[in-house]
Amino acid sequence: MSFFPALLLMRPRPLLASDVAFAVLFGIFIVALLALIVIVLTWSFRRDRQGRAAWRQRQQNRSSAAEGDVPPAPRP
Repeated sequence: MSFFPALLLMRPRPLLASDVAFAVLFGIFIVALLALIVIVLTWSFRRDRQGRAAWRQRQQNRSSAAEGDVPPAPRP
């Protein structure tokens, strides 16, 4: 039992202005959503790179300052 012949007998619906308006607005929404995702990801990767560079610099400063340290002498 197939519904394929029934699909052939159906007449096409006329293209309504509301359908076109929905398609246009939905397309604009999708484009805006994708642009927002790209902006957020770009911002987050940039901030992560800056944060990692600052963290690396702090680690290097901490290790270079510790190189000249002399451990305290043991108490008798």
